[in-house]
Amino acid sequence: MSIVLRHPAVAPLAFLIAVVISAQLLRHGLVEPAALSARCDAAPWQGWDCRLRSLTVPLFVEQRIGFVALSAGAAALALRSQALAWLGLGSGAAGLVLYSAGPAAPGLLLGALVLVRARFASGSRR
Repeated sequence: MSIVLRHPAVAPLAFLIAVVISAQLLRHGLVEPAALSARCDAAPWQGWDCRLRSLTVPLFVEQRIGFVALSAGAAALALRSQALAWLGLGSGAAGLVLYSAGPAAPGLLLGALVLVRARFASGSRR
């Protein structure tokens, strides 16, 4: 069991799962319900749920979150930046769920590539 937990892909995979679950909760709990949409369209900043919805919807308008993922993943690969790789992985996972799959998928993959490559190179492979 401890060998599995030390595998270089465990932390990125756990992070990926957490982001996908969170994005699914946002999508199916705040974005898609018709009753909530009607209420929040009338008063977008009334109540915590409408405020959160008003902050979530712009993420996927014009595929913004997907292009953030693609940019972060490409920059992470070019600069070998762990921080940008985590951003690419997280925003890419969220973008896959939040209607921005086209640009989000390569961003996610580039971020994951940088993270796993760095973990293997750092000697955490046993």
